[in-house]
Amino acid sequence: MKINFTTINKKDCTTDLQKKLWNGAEEFAKTNVMKKLESAAKYLGDLQISIIIDMGKGIPSVIQNDLTEEQFITAQRALRKTLD
Repeated sequence: MKINFTTINKKDCTTDLQKKLWNGAEEFAKTNVMKKLESAAKYLGDLQISIIIDMGKGIPSVIQNDLTEEQFITAQRALRKTLD
């Protein structure tokens, strides 16, 4: 499975500390998405998934693109699942 990320609503940073904090938050969000989608990989198969991460709200969403309805729903459910 290949995951493409797009980040929106990332605030402009004026200091190095702000940049490090935003970059850290973005990497944390991407890592969580990858962990959640790993559990659904056997159901989704070998495909490309596009994810939008809204940094203002901290909410990842799947973009349907070439996914079937079933693959799209499975990916969305995997994202909404809480990590143990």
